[in-house]
Amino acid sequence: MITIEKVLERLAALKVDTDYYARFNLPAASAKILRFEKMTGVRLPLSHKKFLKSHNGGMIVFTSLTENDKHKAEYVCLLSIEEIVERYSDLKSRSWKVNMGMTDLYPIIPFCSMPNNEVLVFIYGQKSGEESPVFDAFHESSPSEWGIVAPDFTSFLSTYLDTHGHPEVLGDEEAGVASDYIDEIAVTRETEKETVKETVKETTDETLTRTEAELRIDPDSPFTCYERALALKEKGDIEQAYLYISRAIEIDGQDAFYRYIRGAILSDAGEHRAALIDYDVSVKLKPDDTFYLYSRADSFFHLAMLHASLNDCNKIIEMEDNNLLAYMLRRDLYEALNMEDKASDDQQVIDRLRQG
Repeated sequence: MITIEKVLERLAALKVDTDYYARFNLPAASAKILRFEKMTGVRLPLSHKKFLKSHNGGMIVFTSLTENDKHKAEYVCLLSIEEIVERYSDLKSRSWKVNMGMTDLYPIIPFCSMPNNEVLVFIYGQKSGEESPVFDAFHESSPSEWGIVAPDFTSFLSTYLDTHGHPEVLGDEEAGVASDYIDEIAVTRETEKETVKETVKETTDETLTRTEAELRIDPDSPFTCYERALALKEKGDIEQAYLYISRAIEIDGQDAFYRYIRGAILSDAGEHRAALIDYDVSVKLKPDDTFYLYSRADSFFHLAMLHASLNDCNKIIEMEDNNLLAYMLRRDLYEALNMEDKASDDQQVIDRLRQG
């Protein structure tokens, strides 16, 4: 039986094969994978997590890539955890291919990019178990037409290596389609709601006890510092919460999310000018993330920097013309700027979006 460990050994050997350019990243931080799972409620397949912890994404090509990977879109590329987070967030924000009224989480997890911006995906759900099949999620088709490319990630990665980065990506619909797995989620979630009361949620004090113990073992875990900061904030200890989230930023300063969390802690404490600094860094790190843009716009608004706030709102709406929060904030900005006609126009959009 093929195992992910054996496939990863083959990948290590292929990386030194001079006939091919195998560009794979350094291992992903376990904390980033864990954070993605905790923040979204979904889980990556176990074999895929082992891959990320060994090689945080990469690709095999026949020619050397330039430093800026200008040909990356032409190849079948395994995404890093950072790219997965970004793409998953984008798909979820649009409820892409899924009726979110049927399920309490977004189940489609993109993990591999292909030419023409197509993706291969996992489906998270009870039917998938710990090893989801790989599906061909083509944009022009529905999940009922997304066939199974491989029974699991281990098989897919093995084929990827066999074909030197050019696997067959057209799925077999007879073997199964993604909608079967998504529909299963809608059914099982209703069943799970009946038993959710039996699940014991970790209390704030338990989180503090656990994170204290974990930080004694690994004091440089940014995710644990983040968890502890949120628990301290919930307890009302803003000063200590600030110190711990600052520690997370000190360890991983390129993570826009930690900057956002510190900004939120400062904002809740009424320190909007200090919060603005962190929100601004988040936007610079992730300029296309509308959530960070909105946070900065809201800080600008609280600081009476109305035109700067309006500029951010316009950027958000340009990227997402159904972003309710951005329209609501822009309406308030237009009212503050005595632009009543434009405020009225935005109110009409708000009413339409609320009606679905």
